[in-house]
Amino acid sequence: MKETCEGTNFWTQEIPTLPQDLITEILIRLPIKTLLKFKCVSKSWLSLLSNTVFHKSHVNFSIKNSKMTDYTLAVVATVSGLGKICHVYNISSENSCVTVAKHDCPPKSLSLSAFLLGSCNGLVCLTTDSFELMLLNPCTGKFNVIPDTTIQYKVGAGGCYVRYGFGYDASVDDYKVVKIFSFPQSEGRHVNMVNVYSLKANSWSTIKCFNSGYITANVGVFANGVLHWEVGDRGISEIVTLDLAAERYGKIALPSYKDGVIRWTLGVSRGCLVACCNYEPNNADMWVMKEYGVQESWTKLVTISSPVDRRVYISPLFVGENGDEFLVKLGTELTLYNSRNASFKRLADYVSGDFLQVQVATYLENLSSPHI
Repeated sequence: MKETCEGTNFWTQEIPTLPQDLITEILIRLPIKTLLKFKCVSKSWLSLLSNTVFHKSHVNFSIKNSKMTDYTLAVVATVSGLGKICHVYNISSENSCVTVAKHDCPPKSLSLSAFLLGSCNGLVCLTTDSFELMLLNPCTGKFNVIPDTTIQYKVGAGGCYVRYGFGYDASVDDYKVVKIFSFPQSEGRHVNMVNVYSLKANSWSTIKCFNSGYITANVGVFANGVLHWEVGDRGISEIVTLDLAAERYGKIALPSYKDGVIRWTLGVSRGCLVACCNYEPNNADMWVMKEYGVQESWTKLVTISSPVDRRVYISPLFVGENGDEFLVKLGTELTLYNSRNASFKRLADYVSGDFLQVQVATYLENLSSPHI
């Protein structure tokens, strides 16, 4: 005899169907590896998990619930001028401790020659060895090759250098790449010509130029819809900004600092702007802006003494939940610093042999598409 439940044949009961909204609310809380597997559950789930609306919901949930979110590092090591994405690390903050572990082998598309230009919403922007630009989702392996700007500027006797930035314009749901051509003028000043690529329009445009000191950062840091570059101007350091939605420039004052500063480096952790002031010979103060745009909200987190004798810059990558563990780039090395006992834990070598420089991008793992 077949089992019954309250007089109803158990085997003929239909499995209850959850409301679509509830299914979505459950799925946006799941890690990326699980979501990729769930694409095989059914055609309806494949359609849902491939939908850009779901992708945006997943990104927004991850940003707003950083304690439930794991971040990832893509590491590019440059050897003899050739850049390769050689390692990918997962960063998690469990039991108030930062854990850094080797990621699974990255997809084949990560083996290209590259230079990192930034990250945003799970996408990484790179230049390739053919001088094209690429938007890449390292989790899914999907990428989009876009043309570099063909606009040419007449280079004067003082030369010209190029700076980049990559971010998201939420007002029009568009990813943008910024390319700055900076021309030296007298007394340390520079005139900066700016081109902006719109992924939605698939085209470059020229926006209003701006004047500044020397832009020390090769790549801008994206936070709160704004790109940030550290600038040195006649002995004064500050942050120059570009609001991607308004296409408006601005400045943010850095925290007060002592004499003997070598260089400021910027980063972003859990949506907050982080600044590191590197002093001679090997000390650095790390600050976080707890309320964006409010000068008084700069809060000093730690003073780090470099364990190496040579002069190296310390760059902030990730700040632990309790503010006592810090993932930093120490020269060309990835290092986890614990302020409780002033200890350094060095991660494994990126590549064999000598390397000239290392770029690192921190990104959220999600299903974001590099195509609009």
